[in-house]
Amino acid sequence: MTSLKRHPLVVFFVLAFVFPWLIWGTTIAQSNGILTFHIPQSLAFWIGLTSATYLAATLMGGMPAIKDLLTRLIRWRVSPVWYAAALLATGVLSLVSIGIHLLFGGTHQVGELLTLNNLGPSLLFQIFFFWLTEETAWRGFALPRLQAKYNALTASLILGVLWGLWHIPLLFIPGSFQSSVPFAGFVLSAIATSILMTWLFNHSRGSVLVAAVFHGATDATIAYSGVMTGDLRLFWIFIVVQWAVVAGIVVTQGAAHLSRVNDPREITFPSGLENESR
Repeated sequence: MTSLKRHPLVVFFVLAFVFPWLIWGTTIAQSNGILTFHIPQSLAFWIGLTSATYLAATLMGGMPAIKDLLTRLIRWRVSPVWYAAALLATGVLSLVSIGIHLLFGGTHQVGELLTLNNLGPSLLFQIFFFWLTEETAWRGFALPRLQAKYNALTASLILGVLWGLWHIPLLFIPGSFQSSVPFAGFVLSAIATSILMTWLFNHSRGSVLVAAVFHGATDATIAYSGVMTGDLRLFWIFIVVQWAVVAGIVVTQGAAHLSRVNDPREITFPSGLENESR
């Protein structure tokens, strides 16, 4: 157990990959005639990823780690500007991308996957969903510990790559978003999104709620705007626009913190949890 506590991130990522992949694997196995049943795919998030997060927190840091995680979930006292940025950023990026696409002679129609009438309910559900599942894991548990070891940009790049690759099983599940787009582009987008997430996270005192708003708004906006599911040229334009914004943030905010705080650990890694890796 002592040796495990020295590597909390390794333990977390192993569990975060294994538990959900086992659940998704039943769907893949059924589609190939290996099994006659499958576990509902949503349980990969609700049970697989969530169990991995809280189990890793319990094993590595005990009650202080659990308390820190739960505190981040309800950390809502944040400047309204960061809620606005989380809610609207992907919409602005999508509008710019569509504008560039149209400027070069492309055509596009929004609302094909998600109608305007369903946009609001979908947004609310996805914020709630990611708040309790993915963002609790990636930003609530993993990001603070990565930033305790690396600068903000490096931590974001590591998390972005792993986050993107975490979706690999969905490539083999017909009807999933990941099976319908170039996976290399999806991973590049995930890495850019990870950096944007850290920017928001560090400016909001490590709020999982703000991260969930951004994640939910991003998925709902992409579904409504169709920037990643329509024309292939638009798909790549959107990713280029994402990375252009990321480059601007890195240049203006600095790779060390991706924010104006003196040290991201002051707001993302409370005292006491450093002992997990000692």
